Amino acid sequence: MESLDRDHWQRWWQLLVPPRVQASPTWALAVVEKSSTGGAPQLLRLIEAGPQVRSARTLDHAAWCGVDHLEKLARTLGVAAVVAVERSLLRELSRQLDGSLRMGQDFVEQGLLALRALKAHCGHALWTYPAVLELLPTPSYEAVQRTFDLLIPDDSALVAYVIEDDRRGVHASVIARKRRGQVDRVTTHRALAQVAEAPFASAWPTAYPRVLARVEEALAKPSLGVFLERATLQRIITGPSDQLSRELSAKRVVIDPAPTWLLGLLGGATMAAVANRGARMLASMLPAAARDRASGLAQRASTALRDSGAHPFALLGFDPLELWARLQDFYR
Repeated sequence: MESLDRDHWQRWWQLLVPPRVQASPTWALAVVEKSSTGGAPQLLRLIEAGPQVRSARTLDHAAWCGVDHLEKLARTLGVAAVVAVERSLLRELSRQLDGSLRMGQDFVEQGLLALRALKAHCGHALWTYPAVLELLPTPSYEAVQRTFDLLIPDDSALVAYVIEDDRRGVHASVIARKRRGQVDRVTTHRALAQVAEAPFASAWPTAYPRVLARVEEALAKPSLGVFLERATLQRIITGPSDQLSRELSAKRVVIDPAPTWLLGLLGGATMAAVANRGARMLASMLPAAARDRASGLAQRASTALRDSGAHPFALLGFDPLELWARLQDFYR
């Protein structure tokens, strides 16, 4: 990790946080103890984290209404999220993770092991609001690695840029290189000294090829590049399921280069047009009815690929796009 732009790095985290949480980036942790009589867990300590961390002694215990009512507790405290955990689970998780984590393991593998350990206790020793933890799948590390190798070739770069809405600068950027199956280098626009940020941002829909060319010189030939403005990203995150298609059609999102598997998922000649001039010319020659039929064929082909096991995400055991559709409610 080198030539990281601190502001870009911080803004990526802000972009991933749901909009309503950005206004109130606070959370609360409730440590509870199982009742000796078999009743509901009893509150031991309530910690609110935000600009200041406050212990249970400074909070009203009357706000506690049980692990089944964490949403009500969140509203009472004015926080965006609440986690309740049994005190004994902290010790149990440490024991489990100490036995499964090893030095030198891939960070993704360690994260999946930790997630699997947490999910095993969800609902009876660990409770969360919002209930995101329950939705997250836990594929094997081997499945994730094989999918990564299938979709992203070695010795290639991944590029993502979010431009400020007024086009005066780059809001966030990240460039990563894959080599020997692993991401071996991560950087930001700061590493591309030959491409001045302000002039690029002001004309990014036509200037982005300069970034791709510089990335190829400095790291590797890009296999996937995504460019869009901040407001466009927010519309995609919070909008209806076809919002990405709308933004692509309006050319407010540029995906270039776009892998074949991604074009297949996006479907249709009009989607391919955003990344390929020849496809764009072909699409413009087709009447609307023919484009509609092509889009329908692409959808049926995608379903057939999934059913045959040849779908891009078949090895994962779940479809990330379907998962996103379920998680999007939290972002809205």
